[in-house]
Amino acid sequence: MKIENRLKDMPSFETDRLLLRKVTRYDLDDVFEFSSDPEVAHRMTWEKNDSKEETLSNFLQPTMDGYKDGQSGVWAIVYKESEKVIGTCSLVGWSNEHQKAEIGYVLNREFWGAGIATEALKEVLSYGFGVLQLNRIEGGCDVDNIGSEKVMLKSGMAFEGVLRKNERIKGEFRDTKIFSILKSEFDSVSIHSSK
Repeated sequence: MKIENRLKDMPSFETDRLLLRKVTRYDLDDVFEFSSDPEVAHRMTWEKNDSKEETLSNFLQPTMDGYKDGQSGVWAIVYKESEKVIGTCSLVGWSNEHQKAEIGYVLNREFWGAGIATEALKEVLSYGFGVLQLNRIEGGCDVDNIGSEKVMLKSGMAFEGVLRKNERIKGEFRDTKIFSILKSEFDSVSIHSSK
């Protein structure tokens, strides 16, 4: 079955601290809070958002529209204690033919370093391998983004190498560290962690 057909019925997930669900129009204030933070946007390919209208038109609305035909693989990360959307975790750039996808995530700076992104990422990896039947999931981060690197390593992903000057970020060509995990590796990690 095509990935898009599965994503039309994208499920929600619950962990100890988090609820992962589709984004909605009501999340605008929370999403704008971290999208407008220059520290959060610093290592991203996108610029910080200067208005809620920008967040709505460039991210929220296209994501919500994409849910209808399975073109959006974006989960809002809701911190259950406050019911606040504190980030997103996504599957993007997937290939049905090659059974692979890329992960992405962004988190409100107030929650950095608390294991939140890793907690969310593990759920999305499990869905990608278990339901979508992907063979490979990869992720990349700027060479200076140590926090993002730690998230991927803690999630069981392996460092593959550096793509040199492959992305233009804030007007400068930057190197990207690439990480990946295969279905066989994830299954092995899951089996051992459940014993």
